[in-house]
Amino acid sequence: MYEIEHRAVLTEEAYTELAEKLAREATPLGSDDKEVSYYIFPDKLLKVVRNISEKSAKISLKLTALGAGSSFQEFEVPFPEESFETMKNICESISAPDQVISGTQKRTNYEYKGVEIALKWSEDWGYHVEFEIMVNDLSEKEAADTRIRDAAKELSVPLMTEEEVAAFSVEVRAKKNGPS
Repeated sequence: MYEIEHRAVLTEEAYTELAEKLAREATPLGSDDKEVSYYIFPDKLLKVVRNISEKSAKISLKLTALGAGSSFQEFEVPFPEESFETMKNICESISAPDQVISGTQKRTNYEYKGVEIALKWSEDWGYHVEFEIMVNDLSEKEAADTRIRDAAKELSVPLMTEEEVAAFSVEVRAKKNGPS
């Protein structure tokens, strides 16, 4: 499976307006709050996720770095929620990521015209939104990108370019590194 994903950083006002618009025009999929540890590598992203809303957990590997394109080959494996801390310890012990960033995201999911939309807030990214479509094959990427761009345009959300996502990710990582 491949995740086709686009993002936008929002002001608090734009976030509230989008939440109201999605409440009227989209299908609500519910709260999806998460505690996440990101293991950041130059060419991939490993995540250990506790879904607070669903009382579940998973490990996820995206084979592309943020800002290196809108498509991510992704592998996910669920595990018992009570093993969340153990799974984080395993990942920290066997991998050598460039950086580990942990935090909680407040998240509400919607479906809008075949696009899954995650309206989110986290300490690192602030108010933001992700538009996503899962496809079986990269031959479906262009059509998925178009559907996402069309949905974002209809909702008046200016999507970030890949370069903007990469630059924002660098800023977040630099803040987490703290002063030298």
